Amino acid sequence: MTAADELAVLRAELDEIDDALYDLVRRRMRCIERVGAVKARAGIPVFQPGRAAEVERQAAARAREHGLDEGLLVRLADLLMAEAIRIEEGIVAQPGSSAGPQNSPPT
Repeated sequence: MTAADELAVLRAELDEIDDALYDLVRRRMRCIERVGAVKARAGIPVFQPGRAAEVERQAAARAREHGLDEGLLVRLADLLMAEAIRIEEGIVAQPGSSAGPQNSPPT
């Protein structure tokens, strides 16, 4: 097998992994929509500093457990939280919502 063939096989594998990863991100965002609806109904602020810190701690711990770079997984967690906040703020800002938008950074 040539190097080009090996790369083609590996790139196909990466594409499959990316598809699975993107599906998980989509599922996470659908769950975030439900979280936002609960927060809107209950008048709970979108940004929860304690939860954000816990998510970052979990990301760092998982990185250590799996031999991955902590900074990478914490940054990934921050990106996911920033998107969660954006989605939740949109839900909370909808007419009929009992809470207003909570513009806060993810960290």
